Amino acid sequence: MQKELLTFQLNTVRGWVNYHLEDTDESLMDIVPAGFNNNLYWQYGHVAANFETELVRLLGKDSTTADAFNKYFGTGTSPDDFDEGTPSIEEIKEVLERQPGEYESVTEAQLEEKMDEPFLGMTMSYERAGFAMLHESLHAGKIQEMKRLLENQY
Repeated sequence: MQKELLTFQLNTVRGWVNYHLEDTDESLMDIVPAGFNNNLYWQYGHVAANFETELVRLLGKDSTTADAFNKYFGTGTSPDDFDEGTPSIEEIKEVLERQPGEYESVTEAQLEEKMDEPFLGMTMSYERAGFAMLHESLHAGKIQEMKRLLENQY
């Protein structure tokens, strides 16, 4: 039952994120709006980085992509950290598109496992997975706000 609910939540919020990504004018991606400390480019990369890290945790998959994305889009980073190694918008799109399919291989048993280390008071894997969906929905809202603000200013 956890898997069904979490899959529904992921597909819903990822649908919002992908809709906004496809609908964002490329010229707005790099602008940091007044009152914000990052831009749409960073927001989309952050969503991809966070869920990639969750897939590494849940599936034990290789962390190369998560490590590369977290270097530029992890908590505490900013667009000021971008350089020639920053994943492109196309790379971000590819990661965002493939992640829900990878999540399909997570089992109910994996979600029911107790985590080795608590995370923000959470001890069960399904709690952490649920937090990843919640975190993504918060950023989907930020993306929508930033996009609306930028579209009205530029």
